[in-house]
Amino acid sequence: MEKQYYYAYSKYLKEKYGEKVYKLPVNLPVTCPNRKEGGGCLFCADAGTGFEAKESTMPVLEQLQSSREKVEKRYHAHKFIVYFQNYTNTFLPLPALLQYMEEAAGMENIVEISLSTRPDCIRQDYLEAFQNFCERTGIEVSIELGLQTVNYHTLSAMNRGHGLAEFINAVLLIAPYHFPVCVHMILRYDGGCQRVCKSIICTASFYGKVTFFIYSKGMCII
Repeated sequence: MEKQYYYAYSKYLKEKYGEKVYKLPVNLPVTCPNRKEGGGCLFCADAGTGFEAKESTMPVLEQLQSSREKVEKRYHAHKFIVYFQNYTNTFLPLPALLQYMEEAAGMENIVEISLSTRPDCIRQDYLEAFQNFCERTGIEVSIELGLQTVNYHTLSAMNRGHGLAEFINAVLLIAPYHFPVCVHMILRYDGGCQRVCKSIICTASFYGKVTFFIYSKGMCII
């Protein structure tokens, strides 16, 4: 048997929810503070990074239904994660974001809502609201943080607009709420980035119970 060097995200979801779970991307009418104030990240297209998402003007339930029909037909899926994918979703005013989450929760067989955001856009009042949402609806919330690299010089070259300290601070804010955290990395951008990333995750995890995933070029690992 071939040795497995990582714990696949798909396997984690299957063990957690009892069957395969598929993400349904949703594009909300939001932007990113770095695009407004700093010109945006080097790798980010004009339309952001939500390439599979629908137009942000389309209602949330319509976006979900459109994607769900395709996924159900192709994969015979029965459980889904709503993925608020594009830009910085916690840059939305909290009441607006919660309303979109409520709309998504109205669809049947939604088990989780995944929020894509930046390390410098994590606030405690938002985390409190997410916890209340989980307790009330029974739907889990996970948070996807774009880090890309731990190298300060590379972050500057990418025009990310934040450093490693903001990532560590975000993880420490999230830790008491136990939301799973997915870290987006471009692992081969810097030499040895995997080793440094692992040490950062271990350091951050020391301060609280956080489930980490590392995502890079279609591979998501625990």
